[in-house]
Amino acid sequence: MTAPGARPTGSTPGPPARTEQSPGRLATVSPGRWTLWSLPRPALVYVLAVDLAAVAVIVAAFVWRPVTGRDWLVAGLLFLGAAVHAEAARHIERIRITRNDRPFIDLKSMWTFAGLLLIHLGPTLMLVTATFAYWWIRNEQRPAPHRWTFSWATVVLGTSAASLVLLGIDKSTLLTAAAGPQGLVLIALAALVRWTVNHGLVVGIILLISPSPSVRRHLASPSDTLLGLGALALGAALAVLAAASPWLVPILLVPVIMLHRGVLVDQFRQAARTDPKTGLANGAAWSEMAEKEIARTRRLGTGLAVLMVDLDNFKAVNDAHGHLAGDEVLRAVAAALSAEVRGYDAVGRFGGEEFVVLLSGVDTASAALTADRLRARIGALDVTVDAPGGTSRIRGLTASVGCVASPKAAGTVDELVGAADSALYEAKRAGRDRVVTAPPA
Repeated sequence: MTAPGARPTGSTPGPPARTEQSPGRLATVSPGRWTLWSLPRPALVYVLAVDLAAVAVIVAAFVWRPVTGRDWLVAGLLFLGAAVHAEAARHIERIRITRNDRPFIDLKSMWTFAGLLLIHLGPTLMLVTATFAYWWIRNEQRPAPHRWTFSWATVVLGTSAASLVLLGIDKSTLLTAAAGPQGLVLIALAALVRWTVNHGLVVGIILLISPSPSVRRHLASPSDTLLGLGALALGAALAVLAAASPWLVPILLVPVIMLHRGVLVDQFRQAARTDPKTGLANGAAWSEMAEKEIARTRRLGTGLAVLMVDLDNFKAVNDAHGHLAGDEVLRAVAAALSAEVRGYDAVGRFGGEEFVVLLSGVDTASAALTADRLRARIGALDVTVDAPGGTSRIRGLTASVGCVASPKAAGTVDELVGAADSALYEAKRAGRDRVVTAPPA
């Protein structure tokens, strides 16, 4: 790290990124070689505990209350509706599902929530299991088994928690006019509990794997939250319709598919501002955010800083493991940078293996400390990637960082980025794996 005007110094450059490969063609099939076991120990314990709790709850549900033939019939019809829904929305779901650090909102939860309002808990949880199994079979890009089971377990536990709200309630009257305002409150509370438990468990594992100073970074956006609660509201409407006239249930498929399509409008708008490989803001979106932040800090009279982060010898990773493995490394670096800065700082992908970070309310010293912390965080990464011959681990990554601070938010975005870029090249020339700080703008 260097002070303004001084010769660049820094930590000793580390060796090129090291990789370790586990041989064997059954790496993704054999349970002993699942990437589950490469999770940090707290995350591994958390995942296994949630999975076991879900199994225990299912067993307890069947022991607690006997199941009737009507329960199985209703569960079967709801599963049929869920399967038709899944097939009708498959091409939309392929577009919706992206890699990011936020929970994915499943709009097909309406069918299982309807089951919770219509039948006993045991068959409802089996309905959850059946819909997840169907999704696994029909999904063209199947996730790792432990991710699938964990998602299933969070829905099982969320549904079970929601059932406690309806404990002792006669479901035959819950969906009729006789329930009155109390019925509305109970259904709304059950939906809220289901959403909160399911969402909370997912956020929990994200935080354990990729801790962030800002929990808000991992929470669903307000629009996603409304979508999730909206799907549960449709589930309540579905249950009312099924209780009154089951033959009218297919009518609900029309607004549901339109809801799916409506979601794409916002997603396409977001995609135009997002780097597809890392989920970070792309160059244009980051520059727009930076311009607004410069104007804001200029009004307040506070400072800001721009960091340019470039991975050293990244071509060696692509050459050794292929571009898909290189993309996994870029995603890991993007997650590390986002986790290390504050929620209101802006992180973007500038191009190739180069990232750009805007820090608000900082001076030169604190910006340089943050830059060195980011460099160290990248150096500590241990990225597990799937390879044709087995699972590979990529470690020993290094990064060079150029830093420029602007005490009074002086200068344009291009001027600050240019100064940070010049400092970055100075770090490269000085031996890489270090931070160089440019004179304040």
